[in-house]
Amino acid sequence: MTSSSKPARRRSRNKSASRGRGGKTESGNAASGSARGQEVTPSRRRPNRSPSKRAKRRRASGAAAGSGGSSDEDTASNAAAGRSGSPLAKLPLLSQLVLTPAPDPARSRETLDKLGDSEKKDRPGPRVTIAPRAAKQITAALITVTKNNQGEDKGAAYCLAAVAGRHRDGSPRLIRLVPDIGHFWSDDVLPQELRDMHAKRQTALPDEPQWPFTPVVVGFQAGTLPDAVTGPHRRDDIVARQLHYLGPVDDQDLLQEQLSRIAVETFSDTWPAGTWATNKALQPDADVPSLAIFAGRIKRVIWREGHLSPQVDVDIGGKEVSKLPYAAHRLHEYGDKGYAMLSWFQTQRSCLLLLGLSRTFIKDGCAPQCPILLLRVFPDALQR
Repeated sequence: MTSSSKPARRRSRNKSASRGRGGKTESGNAASGSARGQEVTPSRRRPNRSPSKRAKRRRASGAAAGSGGSSDEDTASNAAAGRSGSPLAKLPLLSQLVLTPAPDPARSRETLDKLGDSEKKDRPGPRVTIAPRAAKQITAALITVTKNNQGEDKGAAYCLAAVAGRHRDGSPRLIRLVPDIGHFWSDDVLPQELRDMHAKRQTALPDEPQWPFTPVVVGFQAGTLPDAVTGPHRRDDIVARQLHYLGPVDDQDLLQEQLSRIAVETFSDTWPAGTWATNKALQPDADVPSLAIFAGRIKRVIWREGHLSPQVDVDIGGKEVSKLPYAAHRLHEYGDKGYAMLSWFQTQRSCLLLLGLSRTFIKDGCAPQCPILLLRVFPDALQR
């Protein structure tokens, strides 16, 4: 072999070696460039570096999802998510997701009986909080208040009667407002505005009668009459919880007209003849209303001394009932007791008489009875 062929062979060997080493010529150029002042950052990835822990977890997640009995498409999508680094690769497939209800925290009665007091005390409470449904607010027109001495320790007690709601025929309904327990209201629970509204008006003339209060509007929440409260004629009793004063009735003339329309002209319309115990009392077990408005006349007013109430003789539909006691006399001035007001109504051709049944009254030698009381007198807007 000649000497001229040796350099050629060396050059060919250098070219093949540079190709096998992945471009040593380019590396040399980079090195020469850095020598000129251009710094080149070397690659951080090593060609022979083992897979990272994150890649291993991705591969394991893809393999576990593929062996769960799913379809080939789900396995391929899960593997692709693992390769792309998506967090969905860590979630189970929808086809493998099974929803189960939460375990019931309640225990059986036998298990609770075996627990000690300390374990029962440490037991977590219920997860669900039950809130009571909002009670409905009811408004009514308070038309009369009477006062007696049947409260606690023979103290003052009050009875309230109002007009609220409607019957099926559209007419207003007379109701008794009673507290949660008992039949009467005490001074502690009665709103302050209802206690002071009976005083004589400052604008009244010196010889003017002391008129009853002007009807007012009250609000309350209707409750259930407890079984412990016994007594007759309870169908008109409405338990008034959170009773409060709202203000005067806006249209007094309209209220008077409504009362005139619901008034009846004979006793038999409300209290049939077979329900009477005496000539001025009804039987306790009679299924009749305890409140009623009658259109009639006051024929006579009887004054009685001391703390006794005045009495009236009334004529309703041609039937005369004598000596009915006026139950609201304690709300008038002591020297009058409502006598002047009743005497004025006696001069009218007709008036509206609000009558109510007292609670059961037992008299020696007589059967139990419910006396009839005169609660209030209204002008008759129809003037019958």
